[in-house]
Amino acid sequence: MPSTTEDIVTSPTVRTEFGDTEAVVEGTTTTTTEVPWDGLTMPLTGEPAPTGLPERPALVVKVGNNDGRSLPQVGLEVADIVYEVMVENYVTRFIAVYHSELPEAVRPVRSARSSDIDLLANLDRPIFAYWGSNAGVAEEVGEAERLGLLQARSTMGRGQEHFHRDDSRKAPYNGVLDPVSVVNSLDGLTPAPGPIISYGPVPASAVRTFGVRWTTANRDIAFVWDTGSERWIRYQDGVLHFDANGVPLAADNVLKLTVGYRRSDADSISPQLLSVGSGDGWLFRDGTVTGIVWSRQFIADGWTILDDDTGQLLHLDQGSTWVLMARLGEGEILDAWEARALTG
Repeated sequence: MPSTTEDIVTSPTVRTEFGDTEAVVEGTTTTTTEVPWDGLTMPLTGEPAPTGLPERPALVVKVGNNDGRSLPQVGLEVADIVYEVMVENYVTRFIAVYHSELPEAVRPVRSARSSDIDLLANLDRPIFAYWGSNAGVAEEVGEAERLGLLQARSTMGRGQEHFHRDDSRKAPYNGVLDPVSVVNSLDGLTPAPGPIISYGPVPASAVRTFGVRWTTANRDIAFVWDTGSERWIRYQDGVLHFDANGVPLAADNVLKLTVGYRRSDADSISPQLLSVGSGDGWLFRDGTVTGIVWSRQFIADGWTILDDDTGQLLHLDQGSTWVLMARLGEGEILDAWEARALTG
């Protein structure tokens, strides 16, 4: 964590809008001031890395979320980034990205889609772990691997030994990946990913908000700001979304991007995300929202996030990020009553 210094003052301090800590001791106030960290930072969270970066590539895992049989998921809580993407039948599936920390297991591991390849192409040849795919997607993944965009591991080919079935659950909702095993199996050194987004202070144009909702024909997703944990707590289909440990899923940042979808190149029933281009959206961090314009010119590019009024580069908070890939008209900012209806 960033180093700190303490100054004792004789007059009360005022708690700042975004939460400087304060404590009163014997009539005086002790204010703890964060000193900006100027050392190495984790590329996918922006958090300090005082002992250096993990010497491993990013690990990208397809995680199921089709219906209640996928719940509760295992391993999402430690992902650096989670992309939430619409699949067939207007439900969503997760593309979980790990680097700064690896969970003991990830479940349920599901199949690859055409949308995945462009999304992970900016992670410097990550491991892409998925259960299987149809023939068309398998061909696309194979071509991406030949081009050096990713390292594929699945039950269909190389890396089968890193997957197993959880016999306490029914297939196809019981596929499990051993992340440590798959990372340790790599031949030679693969570099850590570079940053794909900017981290820094709260935007000057940010305004207070309660949360965000993304609604498709068959899925209702919301993130509500929790002042206690200072994180965005996830709700799915009107109820808290818990992980397998009984802890609500949460994120430090939520990006709602307005994106397009088209029919998949690999099959006629799956939508394919268009993650290269530009669009509008919102950045949620520190209990605030800012209108944004996002852009990504090539698949190898990171995400550029600009203020939609000033055009200035915007920054995310240090920590985890959840990215909602929503179609035009599918997102809304929650008001106090809507947030209260969810939280009770």
